[in-house]
Amino acid sequence: MFKPNHLILRNGCYYFFIRVPRDLQHCIPTSFIKKSLRTKIEAEAREQIIPIEHKVQKWFRLMRAGLLTEDQLAVVIQELVPSMTRGKRPAAFKLSDMISRYIACSEKTWAPKTKLENEGSFKLIQDIMGDIDLKAINKQVVMDFRNTLVTLPPNMYKLYPGKTIQQVSAMNGITPMSTTSANKHLTRLSSLLKSAVQESRMPINYAEGMQVQDKRRSDEVRKTYTVEDIRKVIEHLPCQLNHPERYWIPLLGMYTGMRLDEICQLHVEDVQQHGEVWSIDINDHGDKKLKNLSSRRIIPVHPTLMGLGFLEYVDHQGKRGAHRLWTNLTRRDADGYGSAFGKWFQRFNREYVTKDKAKVFHSFRHTVADTLKQEGVQEVVIAEIMGHANDSMTMSRYGKRYQPKVLLDALMHLDYGVTIPEWGRGGG
Repeated sequence: MFKPNHLILRNGCYYFFIRVPRDLQHCIPTSFIKKSLRTKIEAEAREQIIPIEHKVQKWFRLMRAGLLTEDQLAVVIQELVPSMTRGKRPAAFKLSDMISRYIACSEKTWAPKTKLENEGSFKLIQDIMGDIDLKAINKQVVMDFRNTLVTLPPNMYKLYPGKTIQQVSAMNGITPMSTTSANKHLTRLSSLLKSAVQESRMPINYAEGMQVQDKRRSDEVRKTYTVEDIRKVIEHLPCQLNHPERYWIPLLGMYTGMRLDEICQLHVEDVQQHGEVWSIDINDHGDKKLKNLSSRRIIPVHPTLMGLGFLEYVDHQGKRGAHRLWTNLTRRDADGYGSAFGKWFQRFNREYVTKDKAKVFHSFRHTVADTLKQEGVQEVVIAEIMGHANDSMTMSRYGKRYQPKVLLDALMHLDYGVTIPEWGRGGG
């Protein structure tokens, strides 16, 4: 027995009547489908409606699956709505139209760096797919996009300016982008198509769940520095008075686990006493940015840093009227204060420490977390030091943050067994 609204009586004659589902309104240029059954007898109408109902529901399924070509869709619409000619169908809504609309609706919430990254992804997406009609995007189109994407190098436009996607794909010896990078592009495509579905321009987000499987364990994506790596960092650590950041920032990385951007944007006033413990207040005051809310935290200053004169350096910066700890670093709207230093450290890292591309400045962070873990420090304490969200509802909802003394006790386990030269004495 069909739903009553699929069979209606008008002026003594029975009709098949069904409203077009909202998710298919971008395909069918009317809000309902009405077809005369040419009978006034209900029993005959119910018999006639059966094949019509099955056919319409079949077409709906094919539309949702994206399995109809443009021409096939036109034939279906002509049969569903005979009064609608092909010329009256809505104008095509291109991929470029959706990208422009998505950016216009979302960019106010994006940081400058995020905006650049998103725009770069959308350019790559459109260059690979072409400026395709949204209605022509189906699962196969997205799979073809993914298959091409994973063959392309990172920073393609910078490495091969002026070359097309096809030309780069055909080149030999290309080192493809990482799985992580490919999945970032796929995630942005999924967000774009999700928005198209919400606007009823597509039936399904075909990019959802299409990420490339990363067969590496999470601890293999970024490697920790070994004690030997740490020794090499210390051995070649620059100690010039005119570049204090090149000395202190790597040390802060290995003795606090802070992110590079968090260290590079520090203000003099962020180093302060909490009770009897000298600590670093990681916050997003002023022009500083944090990754998320959990990144706001207090980290004690490790005794090794104090012994090397870190507090004296901070005091010196304050007395000379400096607002920030590292006056050699300048801020970029796109990526804050860490960009130039990150590039310097990468050169230093490859020349003096390791050729392993999985070992970067962020490896200090992994080293701190892994060292504390191996020393038996509780995971909730490590999470607070690292600025990770606490998954324990009891601790996060009802418990307050750990006192700096507790965190300092945990950080005391960071002993790399190396002798560090004092800043300004010897070194590169």
